[in-house]
Amino acid sequence: MDKQIDSEDLDRDAWQDAEHSQEFEYRSIDKSSIASVIFALLGIAFLISKVLVVLPLIALALSLIALSNIKKYPEELIGRKPAIFAMVASLLLLVLGSTGHVYVYMTEVPEGYERISFRMLKNDKGTDLPYSEKALELDGESVFIRGYVRPGAKKSNLQKFILVGDFGSCCFGGAPEITDVVAISILGDERIDYGWGIRKIAGKFRLNKNKAPTAEKEVPKVFYQIDADMVK
Repeated sequence: MDKQIDSEDLDRDAWQDAEHSQEFEYRSIDKSSIASVIFALLGIAFLISKVLVVLPLIALALSLIALSNIKKYPEELIGRKPAIFAMVASLLLLVLGSTGHVYVYMTEVPEGYERISFRMLKNDKGTDLPYSEKALELDGESVFIRGYVRPGAKKSNLQKFILVGDFGSCCFGGAPEITDVVAISILGDERIDYGWGIRKIAGKFRLNKNKAPTAEKEVPKVFYQIDADMVK
């Protein structure tokens, strides 16, 4: 009789173990957890370009969503460890990337040069000037600006080129306003090739009040010009 009871208990335990095993097999990994890891890995690019800060931010948000889902449905979902990895990695990338970009910003302008931006060069709507009032102040000054090389007919060994402030007017066929471009003329023997990366230009700013012709057919005349003694 005892042997029969023991046998029934063993069968019941085996059946419960099999049931638990089957339940475990059917637990699915949370999709947000997988996506968070992918975006965390892509977020490494933020260390190179501050524009890509959105990648680690997305990874962080997805990891928190995944952890919340797994906590709410522990019997149905797995993926806690990947989500924690993505959360830690994204936070680390945000800290390291932000620190690095701040350091670069604080140290990239050569001594004796003033940092300017394309936003400063937009013509002021409150005046009748076709160019910005700031450009009048900058005429003849040593400046530093960041931008993208606008592709022209020639794409390598460039000594003269057009610099724009964003990808839209640089690489996707946009038609930039005349105050959204700066003609760059490199002094000395240095030359550059067209590329997608941002360029750092330092040199003497010139305001051509009557517009000056350039070699670019797409931008035949410009108000702004920089005679560059540093291009990176």
